[in-house]
Amino acid sequence: MSIDHTNTEENNRRQLLLAFDHDGPQESIEALQNYYSADFVRHGDKGDYDKERLADGLSKLYAGFPDLKRTQHDVIVDGDRVAYRWEATGTHRGAYLGVRPTGRPITARGIVMCRFENGLIAEEWASWNRASLLHDLGIIPLGR
Repeated sequence: MSIDHTNTEENNRRQLLLAFDHDGPQESIEALQNYYSADFVRHGDKGDYDKERLADGLSKLYAGFPDLKRTQHDVIVDGDRVAYRWEATGTHRGAYLGVRPTGRPITARGIVMCRFENGLIAEEWASWNRASLLHDLGIIPLGR
């Protein structure tokens, strides 16, 4: 007997999109409470961290880019995993990554894979192009 994963996969996809259907820092923190498991772990280039540390990072991100807009592309679901690439745009109006506000527009891009458990995001593996962001801020040249 085969198990039909279609409904679970579609629910995971929908939950992921709902988790990012917000505007601003307060709604992003609420999304963490609503769509991420209590024992959530994110694996990133600076090691692993939990929901509290992710919330702190989001607060800093929105402080640096108050008009931040994020879009998900190529959402791919396979069982309990949902992968997507994202693009974020905003204007550098506050300090971020130790850089004082420049007033410059930025575009950042990355890829995330999530693991769902009981309908919530339990784990993420994230990668993004920090050098491109620093280029947009005028910190490092990239020749593009």
